[in-house]
Amino acid sequence: MSSEFVTRSASYPTVDDAGVVPNKTRNGFLSWYQTIVLAGAVGVIYSNLPIYAYVLQPSLLPKFFFFGLFLLIAPLFITNFRALGAYFLSPFVLWALVLVILNIIHLAGSSIDSSIGENSLNSSYMEPKNALILTRIQYIVFAIFLGFSAFVSDKNSYLRTFIILAVLLPSAIILDFINPGLLYPIGTDGAVLGRAAAMFINPTMAAEAVLLVFLFSCEATKAKYRMPLFILLGAGVLTTFTRSAMIAWVLLWPLLIAKRILPKSAIFVTAIVLGIFLLSLGTFENYLGNRQDFEGSFSNIQARLDFFSNAKLNDDSSQERAEVIRAGWDLFLQNPVFGAGAGATYFWSHRGSTHNQLLLMAAEYGILGIGLWVWMVILLWKGDFFQNKSLQLAIVFLFVFMSMFTHQMLDSASYWLATFALASVRKSGAPVPGTRMA
Repeated sequence: MSSEFVTRSASYPTVDDAGVVPNKTRNGFLSWYQTIVLAGAVGVIYSNLPIYAYVLQPSLLPKFFFFGLFLLIAPLFITNFRALGAYFLSPFVLWALVLVILNIIHLAGSSIDSSIGENSLNSSYMEPKNALILTRIQYIVFAIFLGFSAFVSDKNSYLRTFIILAVLLPSAIILDFINPGLLYPIGTDGAVLGRAAAMFINPTMAAEAVLLVFLFSCEATKAKYRMPLFILLGAGVLTTFTRSAMIAWVLLWPLLIAKRILPKSAIFVTAIVLGIFLLSLGTFENYLGNRQDFEGSFSNIQARLDFFSNAKLNDDSSQERAEVIRAGWDLFLQNPVFGAGAGATYFWSHRGSTHNQLLLMAAEYGILGIGLWVWMVILLWKGDFFQNKSLQLAIVFLFVFMSMFTHQMLDSASYWLATFALASVRKSGAPVPGTRMA
């Protein structure tokens, strides 16, 4: 990767005896180790390798990857011991610990209910629910550890990973669209025939991840390189046929141009691309209809594309979402203070959860869940990860917007928790002597 491709960006502050947070470990092996571990962790999480490996080989449980990454990150706690106090008082960690404690309380209550209902249907219901809560706790705890490794690292040391991912992930999604079954077996649980997802299996998760990766990559690339990445991102999102992500891509376009994150020429380039797409929409639908490997799924894809021409939401997916949103709202009204319990929207009579992260947190955690969601909006808004504050705003927008269409931010979508840990970081104090700041 040429040095011209990477721009200078503000590094994190450093920790001295006065308690300022460290930006960079000492030179030599430890510095290289820290960089490699964090870059590797970012690559693994944002490419969804733990879940993907499990799909291909069920004996490779996702927890093996996370435990392995934890063991690699653990030495950083020793070499950067003085930073622990400052980090564990940081806003993100406080948010995460509140969420962990809340889940532990719900887990304890669920375990009591399970023991009371032993040898009954209640017991068989509680076991998978408890497993879900435990998994959620583990994801959050891992995000805390990942956040610490980023907290004590020079941001420039791992940002290049996002550039690689910004090219790799949408390319893999497009490849999955062109050749279904190549990256994972057709019929895999969670996959949707005709909607590409690559290593994410779930097309909505794939679209979310590439949007996030692109924004992070903008921190490390010059404007002239961002436009091709943005077009590649749009092509990848299109082949997932995820309406929310397609709308998010369109809405990001004027924001990024207005804030000069994308060059002014992007106005014409993107307009031409969108124009060609809209003019060829009928031809594209004919192409999809003639794809024999999409047989049985074309009606769903066509309904998603037709939304952009007639703005109607009368397909099965939209009706299902409306149904679970009503059910989630009713569940919140029945338990407004404490919620119905962690995992309640996963183990109910409906086929899916709420498809809405805010509603899920309200239904499962009550008013406190709503507070946690709002708290994260504030943390992201006040975060200092991006040198260009407009990119920080774009992350806030993406979190708020996608919260209305997804419910997996605290569960299998570990890249969201990683995003919270990275983007909510705040700089404070002054660097120690010898630390380069932009």
